[in-house]
Amino acid sequence: MIEEMLTPYVPERFLTDDRYRSGHIRILAPAPGTRILGMHTPQMKLVAKQLAAGHDKEMILNGFSQAVSEGGPGALTHEERMIWGLIIDAEKCSLEKRLEHIRAFVPSVDNWAICDNFCCNAKWVKRADREVLWAYLSGLWDRPEEFPRRIGIVMSMCYYLTPEWKDRCLRRLQESGLQEGEPYYVRMGAAWLLATALAKDPGHTRRFLQSARLPEDILKLYARKARESRITRDLPPFLSEG
Repeated sequence: MIEEMLTPYVPERFLTDDRYRSGHIRILAPAPGTRILGMHTPQMKLVAKQLAAGHDKEMILNGFSQAVSEGGPGALTHEERMIWGLIIDAEKCSLEKRLEHIRAFVPSVDNWAICDNFCCNAKWVKRADREVLWAYLSGLWDRPEEFPRRIGIVMSMCYYLTPEWKDRCLRRLQESGLQEGEPYYVRMGAAWLLATALAKDPGHTRRFLQSARLPEDILKLYARKARESRITRDLPPFLSEG
């Protein structure tokens, strides 16, 4: 796809320093077989912004989708898939068209970095029809695959823990059927959502947890994240602690 366009952005150190390259890849925790060029996120954002404003944006997005449809996520490099999600975030289009692009993109997501960069850079959500988007995200919560579920959770955490939506968001977490031993990035996504809710509204979050039935392994991760955060480290995660 656009691999040749991206190679000039790869830092020399990634190509020549084995220790640096191994550390970069280890942080990403990519799926087996993933090809990694070694670009940094700011450069990927820059490329995505340029492509999103270009006249051939639709052709590029369709090309990404076709490549994954025919060859699976491994048909594209890590950076191409990251840029795919960032183009969707940066493009100017209707919510209907954006959701069409997101549906094609989601099957390509197989690591936390692509998931979280897509979710955390989705500033378009603030202008979107929240009910329509919520219906789509709620469906992702019920998917069997690890990273579509994480997209639903992290996107909800980023944009739905507002005074108007927090009850609905936390209730969706409770009703999502989470069990002990969920895939790691699902558990971490749920714990991150709870820790963020604690930072935004400690009393409300602790009261929710007092009656919610959530897996013990997720609650332990939540408590750990709350204690590690500069914002919440002095807040007791549970009512019984405060």
